[in-house]
Amino acid sequence: MSDGILWLLFTDACMAGVILAVQLLVYPAFSYYREQDLVGWHKRYTRNISLLVVPLMITQLLGGFYWLFTHPHLPSGIYTFLVCLLWGITFRTFVPLHRRIGGGKTDPEDLSMLVSNNWIRTVIWLLLFVWHLGSYQGWIPIR
Repeated sequence: MSDGILWLLFTDACMAGVILAVQLLVYPAFSYYREQDLVGWHKRYTRNISLLVVPLMITQLLGGFYWLFTHPHLPSGIYTFLVCLLWGITFRTFVPLHRRIGGGKTDPEDLSMLVSNNWIRTVIWLLLFVWHLGSYQGWIPIR
């Protein structure tokens, strides 16, 4: 496997760590803030986490398509499907939630949805990493 695919695996490991930290530490902590404090903190959080997450997600997307086009087989196809699924879930569910929170709507139901729905992304990102690691290590047959 090329060095580019190895860098993509490193990116997947980073995203797995980020999503676990967000799921287990950051999102649950939102419910402990007073409304006016959460809005200020949330704006800072989303700006800063985007500096980390956006390049990683773009790398996964571009790297997935690169892997799929240079090595069109089951591991690269499933990897690219999972990345596209994560992008869809993120932009359909989480971007609107974050916009509402950042706009001052700190409804406890939105905060609860953020935590409960993010388990889906957490599991998918962990599966993505394990899938990629498994294909890199040869645990998953190419054909």
